[in-house]
Amino acid sequence: MNSRRRGPSPVTSLPFVPVLLRPLPHTVTPFANETLDSYRRRLAAANQTEFRAMRNPSRWLQCPLNELERLELISSQPRTTLLRALPELRHHAPDIVPPLETFIVNHRPACDLCAWRSGSNGQPIHVYIRGFHDNVCTRHRRWLSYGRANDSKQIDLSQAPEIVQAQILLDQLERRHGASVFPDCYRLCERFWKEVDNRALVRAGRDAVVQRIPQLNSNGLPDRFAVARSPRIRRAANCPQLARFTKLVISMARQPELERRVAHITGETQTEFTRVFPLDRHPRGITIPWLRQGLGVLVEAVADLIRDNSPQSHAAEG
Repeated sequence: MNSRRRGPSPVTSLPFVPVLLRPLPHTVTPFANETLDSYRRRLAAANQTEFRAMRNPSRWLQCPLNELERLELISSQPRTTLLRALPELRHHAPDIVPPLETFIVNHRPACDLCAWRSGSNGQPIHVYIRGFHDNVCTRHRRWLSYGRANDSKQIDLSQAPEIVQAQILLDQLERRHGASVFPDCYRLCERFWKEVDNRALVRAGRDAVVQRIPQLNSNGLPDRFAVARSPRIRRAANCPQLARFTKLVISMARQPELERRVAHITGETQTEFTRVFPLDRHPRGITIPWLRQGLGVLVEAVADLIRDNSPQSHAAEG
């Protein structure tokens, strides 16, 4: 019997990943506050290369360059442009652009119209949010997805300008009280206002705004029932009152501690709330005691946040 000599077993080929050693032919300008992966994907799409090559362009070499320097090399973008637009890179050069005071990991799609004006060519752009109060593009009057990436359509606010004005007020409060403390204050106020809304204490203003937010069904026709059921639209409609409520709570929290305590005991805190936000109905049962106690606890919690982040507090710690 003739035996055939077997040759060496074939070597399984590995997927080829291009090694980038020079600038790419097509550059892409980063979007303000864009996530690093979002920019890499857009840069890869513009140059018709793989996303993996953007993440580690010199993985076959012992390259001494850090992430900022590699991206500066392959994108041909100035270092300052990358640092100002991409917060994740700022720790590589804090002397040029300081990192954010509080880095928020949640992100959402950027405004579609802003992305189109920046030349995205249909490529999705994801940006970091400044906090849970960062929900509106004031330039184009659009309610954006909040939290992590959401594929739902952005809401047109052209018929509800008070929501845009509420976002402007929130931005002013953030600049006044600082990015390190205001997002947490807003989050506390938002949780309390959600309970107020669930108890149907102050809904007239929200319902009036809901009716003016357009929402279409699958056939492209107005669907007012879908609007009423949508949590995103209800949250958008609550934004004007929530912004005013946040401003009211912060103003109460900045009063001297003794005055705050007296106001809680005498009921002035609740009286001021009902003066600014008249109740839609006269509550019964335990609602009024809950409102009175809850407002006091909320104001004190916000006061603690403001005090802990005040310059005097940091000086004492130092």
